[in-house]
Amino acid sequence: MNLARVALVAALVLPGCRRNLPALPPPTPVDVVEIQTILDELVRAAESVRRYQGFVRIRGRGPEGGFSGRLVVVFERPHHLRVDLLGAFGSTRWSAVTSASGITVVFPGPKQYVREADSADVVGRLLGVPLSSVEVMALLAGAGAPMDGSDGHDGSAIVAHRQGSVTTVRLGDGRRIELDEEAQIALVQTSRYRASYPSPWKRRGRHVPDTIVLETDTMHATLSPEDVDVNVALASDAFVIEIPEGAERLRPSDVAGEAVFVVRQQQR
Repeated sequence: MNLARVALVAALVLPGCRRNLPALPPPTPVDVVEIQTILDELVRAAESVRRYQGFVRIRGRGPEGGFSGRLVVVFERPHHLRVDLLGAFGSTRWSAVTSASGITVVFPGPKQYVREADSADVVGRLLGVPLSSVEVMALLAGAGAPMDGSDGHDGSAIVAHRQGSVTTVRLGDGRRIELDEEAQIALVQTSRYRASYPSPWKRRGRHVPDTIVLETDTMHATLSPEDVDVNVALASDAFVIEIPEGAERLRPSDVAGEAVFVVRQQQR
């Protein structure tokens, strides 16, 4: 009986103790010039990843429920990006290649293709988030979003404060950046998506992140890059994509059934 009473008291008291955690210190303003220097250095480090190739596992939940998939991703700055969605037994469900003029997507099975000038719109239909090629590169390289003005946004810091181990920065275009205690980008909030880097990849001596969390209002996905090579010579035909003879041209709205976020549903 005594033991039961002790257990009851512990159950009542311990939750209250957990609620009384030390409060974070109040936000402290940080010199914007100092923060801009740090951001510039982080941007230069991300942009030093000129070429990238590897596998990216993606898992999450979207408008169709749970999903998973495996991508082959290759890019070469400033505009060339290739993404292949792998199917069963290593087959290719679709291949997408971007250039300065737009995007081409080929679905080899049904012999269909899409060719459009608006890369972000097509990428959004395939991956669930409308991303330009430079945004994909920034995500994979650890910057979260382009901050050099290449996408037309103002990447300059206008206000910053520190609270605990986190430094929060507001950019001129309204984007929010969080830096962790090691001055690694931990989170980037844009008007269309939120990207975070939960692992200390720089401390582990990696050139690029090993875990990326990508979120929108309707989707949450974890990207896990694997077997990544950085700044190595790419195959001469890495960004060459052939349209099968007699292939049917689709509108972007026709590709929704091939999106990554419905992969698991289709495999059932």
